[in-house]
This record gives sequence, structure tokens and C-alpha cells, in this order.
Amino acid sequence: MNEKVLNALKELNIEYKEFEEAGLTKTVDDAAKTLNIERGQVAKSILVKPSKRDNFAMIIASGDKKISSKKMRAYFDCKTSFANAEDTFKLTGFTFGGVCPFGIDKNIDVLVDKSMKRFDALYIACGSDSSLAEMTYEEILEKISNVEVDLTED
Repeated sequence: MNEKVLNALKELNIEYKEFEEAGLTKTVDDAAKTLNIERGQVAKSILVKPSKRDNFAMIIASGDKKISSKKMRAYFDCKTSFANAEDTFKLTGFTFGGVCPFGIDKNIDVLVDKSMKRFDALYIACGSDSSLAEMTYEEILEKISNVEVDLTED
């Protein structure tokens, strides 16, 4: 696992689980199947770029919800695009399937979507496609970001 992620998890006192087989948590469906949980309990981290801003933002949302372009436009007051794999890796050091808010550049604003509020336990990637941390919604707000948003739809 990435050293900056390990350091961030240790600093935030967050326990994580690493699986021996790579790819077990690469997608929302993979993680849900591996852990025998609902898709919505998998917290996905999506990097977006508002057109009027210099920096990117990361939205952490429930795995069974879609990020709404309309809601993002209203929230950021401009068009917003999703980061591609190359930009995501360049900005975070993570590939798709392992993108997480741990140990990332402080210039990336992290937003926590309310879609996750309905679950007692959530599972968030830890920088690889074979590691996850179990957290509550309140812990995510307390330890990762206290910026709560409503940017998803069914």
C-alpha cells in the first residue's frame, strides 16, 4: 500500500483491511461482492474539475448513486467535468479502483455526499484495488472532510 496513504490512515487513526488478491475491491460491484455488503455501502471517490476553478474537487459518494451533472453545475456555479485516468493518477497518485482522500494534495477540496448517510458502515478505498477502510458517515465527516453536499441522484 502507498506510504502516504498508510501515514494518513495512521495519523487519522483509521483501521483498514488489505486483501491479498489484487482487484478484489477495484469497482463498487467487486467491493460489495468481496465484503458481502450493499453497493451503496461502498464509498466511491470521484475527482471532478469545475471550469471556473484552478483546482480539482473530490466527491465521496455512495456507490449505488450517480453524480449529478445538474447538481454539480448548481453547486460549483459552472460546468464541471470528470477527471480522466491520467489526470487522476497525476493529481492523486492513485489509479481508478483505488482513488481515495487519504494523503492527497491539500488543494483538492473533498466533498462528502449525503447519499451515504443512510448506512451504519461504509467502506472507502485506501489507495489500491485491494484495500478498504470501514468508517461511519460521521467519521468521514470528522476525519476526512466536514463539507457535506447533495450531488447525487438515483
